[in-house]
Parts: sequence; structure tokens; C-alpha cells
Amino acid sequence: MKHKLYMGVDGGASKTDVILAQDGKILKVVRGGPSNPQGPMGLEGAMDQLAQAISEATQGYDRHNLYPAVLGLAGADFPEDVEMISEQLNKRVPWLRYSIVNDTEIALLGGSRQGYGIVAICGTATNVLGIHPDGRRCQIGGLGYEFGDFGGGADLAREVLHVAFCSYERRGPKTSLEAGVLERMNQKDYETLKRGMYFHTIHPLAFLALVPLCFEKALEGDDVAAGLLKRMAQSLAETVIATAKQLRWEEGTFEVILAGSLWEGASPVLHDHFRHLLHQVYPLCDIHLPELSPGMGAILKAVQNDSQSVALWRQQLREQKDLA
Repeated sequence: MKHKLYMGVDGGASKTDVILAQDGKILKVVRGGPSNPQGPMGLEGAMDQLAQAISEATQGYDRHNLYPAVLGLAGADFPEDVEMISEQLNKRVPWLRYSIVNDTEIALLGGSRQGYGIVAICGTATNVLGIHPDGRRCQIGGLGYEFGDFGGGADLAREVLHVAFCSYERRGPKTSLEAGVLERMNQKDYETLKRGMYFHTIHPLAFLALVPLCFEKALEGDDVAAGLLKRMAQSLAETVIATAKQLRWEEGTFEVILAGSLWEGASPVLHDHFRHLLHQVYPLCDIHLPELSPGMGAILKAVQNDSQSVALWRQQLREQKDLA
């Protein structure tokens, strides 16, 4: 009897993780480039990265044994997105059978202890998904500032630039971010930085280096940097509270999974202020970092689609969590 291969993909704005597993054991992990079609690489560039990572992960294995993969992708927000992604992906890996879900779903399934709760993603962008034990779902955010979102690396980096320019031009409080921005952006002064940004001679993603800077300065006691992190925590807490209310989770004993790299920044301000605000409304909620990675969550989703025991696989994957 041939043993099925399961593939899970976690595709985001900064990287793509592809995991191949069989019989509860991870066989291979491949990390590729960004695969969010809404990112700077565009749809075709993102799909090139995704297809390359998938092909590399399956190299050396019999693809006929591969159960339909689960692709958890940032940017797969509407059916039209899934249709466009599928059209491009089918040209590049026509042999692949798969289903596409938003990356929030695999982050929740992998990050939770029981498979339901509320996941608050805070990475390059933010997104919140809640799944109730009775199957009801509520998703809020993920589309950007204009749609009510605030938080994540891109928003934080813009805020850092804003307060740094205000500090330099004496339009706002002085902050150590002022000098830090020039250092991280590798610019000699603010006039040079201003021209580089205005005329787009600075790489459009270079400002993301300001995200860890903000955490570092907050850790050093900079009130302006800490204030930016508190504002982001407030926005994320408000979104999680709104999700819980829409799901009518009155007892408040749900899990809140903190997925995304920013939750583990150098300063605890973001995490601590978020926890404080959320526990004011839902004191019994269980706030924790993910049990398993989103990529492993995609594996669990594929196993679930095949009517296999998710609980057993979850236990087996926990023993290998350091691999992916």
C-alpha cells in the first residue's frame, strides 16, 4: 500500500514555506521567496516563487502519491483572488492538485490547541480570523488601512518614518528613532532620505528595516517608539474583541493565537499592552503564541480534508515543531 504524501504551504509577503509530510513525519521543508500576489512582485512574480518552492519540495518524491495540497496564501481574500492565483499556478505546476485558503485559516488550525479560537496575525500586515467550536466563522481585516486595519510591519514602518521626520523638523517630540532611521536606511541626512523616497531611488521594501528598530528603541525606553507599539496593540485588541463579539463568544474562554513575527519583537510592549487590553474585556481568554507553524497548520488542513485524525497528526507534529 502506497503511503500518501501531504503538502502544506504558507505563503506570505516576505517568504513562502512548503512542507512535505508522510505518516505524521516531516520529510522536507523548503523556504522560498514572497508569494503574496498583492505584494511588490505582483501576481506573476509571486506565482513564480510559489511554483519554484513547490517543485523543489517534491523533487525526488513520487508526485502520484501526493494528496491534494493545501495552500494557505496571504492575498487570497476573495474568490476572484483564488481564481487568478489558480490560473497562474496551473500554468507553472500543471501536475499539482490543491486547494487554496487564506493564510489566517492555517495559522489558526496550526497555532491553536484544539483547532478553533481567534488568531491575530501581525506580520508584514495584520489579519484576524475567529472560528467557533460550532463552526461559525468571522474574519476581520487583512485588506489594509483604508479598510479599517492598522498594524503590522508596513504600517509600523510608515509610523516610524512619520515620527522621525517630525522629530527632525521639530514638528513633534524628540525621539531616538530620528537618528536610528538614518542608520537603518543607510542615509547621511534627512534631505538625502527625503529625495531618495520621493524619487524612488530607495528600494520600496527598505523601510521594513525600521520595524525591528522601533522595538529596539522601545526596549531602550524611548516613549515615542513605545507609543507606536501601544497604538498597534490597541488596534489589534479592538479587532479581536470585535471578532469575539460577532461570534457571540460571551463566556470568553476562547484561545487567542498570536501569529506573525512582530509578536516576538525585542520589546514586550506590543504583546503586554495587547494582553492588558484584551483581558479587560475577556479576562478568561487564553492568549498564547502558536503551538505549530502556519505551514504545519496547512499540513493539518490537508489531513483534515482527507478525513484523517487531526488530533493524532497534531501530536506527532508537536514533536517536530523545531523543523518547520
